[in-house]
Amino acid sequence: MKLEGKVAVVTGGGRNIGRAISLLFASEGAKVAIYDADEGRAAAVVEEVEAAGGGATYVIGPVESASAVEAMVETVVSRFGKIDILANCAAISDRQPMLELPDEEWQRILDVTLSGTYFCCKYVAKQMVAQGHGGAIVNFSSGSALKGNTGRVAYDVAKGGIIALTMDLAVQLAPHGIRTNAIAPGMSGSQVGGRIAFEDRHPPNLVGRAAYAEEQASVALFLASDDSAHIWGQTISVDGGSGIA
Repeated sequence: MKLEGKVAVVTGGGRNIGRAISLLFASEGAKVAIYDADEGRAAAVVEEVEAAGGGATYVIGPVESASAVEAMVETVVSRFGKIDILANCAAISDRQPMLELPDEEWQRILDVTLSGTYFCCKYVAKQMVAQGHGGAIVNFSSGSALKGNTGRVAYDVAKGGIIALTMDLAVQLAPHGIRTNAIAPGMSGSQVGGRIAFEDRHPPNLVGRAAYAEEQASVALFLASDDSAHIWGQTISVDGGSGIA
């Protein structure tokens, strides 16, 4: 097992890619703590993990609140004793071009998607530094951060910021043995916000379909495990080739 004895926090772990990561990490030996805003879906994933023989818990709270994230870290450590891995999957998206996007919606998207990732990185990294034995952080950007879009702006900006954040944290946390990398998915699973089902998503990629959430999870496992020990500060596109199609 690649994560035997590890403790992983998965934000947004109650659905789509976060759920797939939670299940995969647990199957590879990690104790998983799901941090999500929806108790029903978080509890359901914990039940799935436990039914498969793994160990999991959940904490409910907003990623965009620094104090809530700090409290989450304390709760996870009190339950499992440490944190070795962080996978940041929590995000929300806009559906309007800039000229139509309400200012308060712009701010809400940035708060959850970018600031939420930052706060989780900050307070989990502080715990990892205190533990003194390193760790791995896997952030989720998006292929949307790498090309223009006619019908969305705040989400793309937030996901672009996560790429820069990932590089900065890789440099700053390297002296503590904490590796920070990111994944930039193309269309994967159901849409953020759940408006478009998986089977109705048809990206212009080289594969001819959207990615399964499990395909993103397998790359997250690689980046969280010792298999990627020489990879630092990178953003890996897992988009079926849509970036070059």
